Amino acid sequence: MTPIRGGIEPSSNEALDEKLELPQAEFMTDITREELSSTLSAIEERMDKRIDRIEHESEKRVLDYKSELALRDDQLRRELDLRQESFRAEQVSRDVALSEKFAGFLAAQAERDRAWEKISEARFERIEKDVSSIKTDTKKVSEDVNGIKVTMAKYLGAAVVIGALASAALGAAAKHLLG
Repeated sequence: MTPIRGGIEPSSNEALDEKLELPQAEFMTDITREELSSTLSAIEERMDKRIDRIEHESEKRVLDYKSELALRDDQLRRELDLRQESFRAEQVSRDVALSEKFAGFLAAQAERDRAWEKISEARFERIEKDVSSIKTDTKKVSEDVNGIKVTMAKYLGAAVVIGALASAALGAAAKHLLG
């Protein structure tokens, strides 16, 4: 084996090494199997501890991440519940407003229908009064016509009687004068 100087492997350029004046390290000796085995066991132990520590830390990180996700899920669930509750409250207020509008519309319709019925009833009453007035007027006209007929019959009968009397008187006078 070649010696190691100051932790740097010797180079082929010995002059450079001498200029640097690095202290000479002791030459490594051959190690025994037990030394190698104990060194490897120590390294293995340290590596096992590191691996255990890394596993423990990674498990802790996973658990922390899962708990953070659970917290986020809870927060999201609460936010969604609040949004849904808010939506339901808004929907209830919309439903109430629509119900009020429909109730107002139906009340206006009912009021319009009542007014229309009153107008229609007033019209029908007026029409019935006009019809009964026409019936009364027709009856009165019929009575007047009958009265006129009677009066005319009287005048015509009197005129016929007068005409007959005048004719008889003229006939008698003509006989008396002529004869």
